[in-house]
Amino acid sequence: MSTSLSAYEQERLKNIAANKAALVALGIEQDVASIRTLKTQARTVKGSAINKKKKASSVPPRTKSLRQQNLDTEGKAMPDKPVVATPDPVVRQPRKPSVPLDAAKVSTGATSAEEAATFLARLGEGSIREAPAPASRKTKMDLSSLAVAEDDIAKLVPERIFSLAVHPSPTKLLVAAGDTWGRVGLWDVLAGDETPVVTFEPHSRPVAGMRFAAHLPHLLLSCSHDGAVRALDLGGGGSSAFVELYRAPEDPDGDYAMLHALSRTAGEGGALAVCRTDGLKKVFSADFSAAKPHLLATASLDRTVCLWDVRAFGGAGGKKAKPLATLEHGLSVTAARFSHSGDRLLTTCNDDLLRVFAGGKADKDWALQTAIKHNNKTGRYITSFQAEWLRGSDETVVCGSLLHPRGIDVFDASDGSAAERLEHDNVTSVVSLIAQHPTQPVLVASNSGGKCFCWRPEE
Repeated sequence: MSTSLSAYEQERLKNIAANKAALVALGIEQDVASIRTLKTQARTVKGSAINKKKKASSVPPRTKSLRQQNLDTEGKAMPDKPVVATPDPVVRQPRKPSVPLDAAKVSTGATSAEEAATFLARLGEGSIREAPAPASRKTKMDLSSLAVAEDDIAKLVPERIFSLAVHPSPTKLLVAAGDTWGRVGLWDVLAGDETPVVTFEPHSRPVAGMRFAAHLPHLLLSCSHDGAVRALDLGGGGSSAFVELYRAPEDPDGDYAMLHALSRTAGEGGALAVCRTDGLKKVFSADFSAAKPHLLATASLDRTVCLWDVRAFGGAGGKKAKPLATLEHGLSVTAARFSHSGDRLLTTCNDDLLRVFAGGKADKDWALQTAIKHNNKTGRYITSFQAEWLRGSDETVVCGSLLHPRGIDVFDASDGSAAERLEHDNVTSVVSLIAQHPTQPVLVASNSGGKCFCWRPEE
């Protein structure tokens, strides 16, 4: 291999040698490489020596505004501000024990334990175990004949009503309501001079669900945010007790799932659905189809209404069931109700719409039919609205209202048109929840002050 340099490299070396010889001839003895290693002298700025800023020996105190010194605009001292005490930490209400709670002993308010026992004994002697005939439930209620008499208003609980139910007995008119602090009130509307109302405290947190099961009319079922489902045997006389049927388990930190509702109707085998918080998914409402008892609708915080086939629950291998259909909404959905025939589904949403969905041939086929504009912004201190089908009807919808005069809004489900409102001079507050007797022309509504109003034909 040849090691000879190219003509270009030879010329370059020749120029380097010539430049170095010229430097030596000029008397510059230092090598160019050594010149590059010399330290560069800092450039001197004129006046820098006499104007050099002195370093502070200590940090000066930070200036404070007059407000921070508690002085007014003229520099005069202002009166000292009152010391605000640190609020005590919120103590979580302890859960009730799992043992049966004697109803008379957990009575509250002005009603004594003896009066509560007498009230329950009176119920046990009546027709509290009677259930309506299934065929009679098809009768549509005539709203034009209903009114609220002065004696048909009662305060069942001291706080805001979260749940409401009417007993199905064809002869006994009994109303039950649950409030925000675990109380359950019973109202015997036709009691006359006898004790008409008694109040109990079987739960420690809001009673979000309450039902009289048609196949077990003597049992009053209640569920609460305290994670418990309890049953009161109304036919058991004065010794009746609230018996715990279910208790949500606690984790190591003492937390447990809250229960939000009981299904309005029963499914196959008389089963009732219980709505509970599962992580971030909160279910507010559940309802079985009367025509298809295996079909369940749930309304939840995640802006959806889901249709389920309960026969797929608890499948082999612990496989999680999937909804047959998911109906999207604009905001959280507070209620879902099947119509009498099961062909329509009514939902109440916080986006100010009541929606009516029509079902198809298959259980999963549901399409939006009507969207009814309705003010559902009840705020913090009024219980959320839950629209209902008028008993025995697939065409008429009733819902609480914020309009004046106070009353109940009535709509046609086919086109969303408003019908004549249900009003009365004795109703002067917003009513949120509505419950109807399955056979009698009776409609009960509740407000956030613990009162119930009973609409029934004038005598």
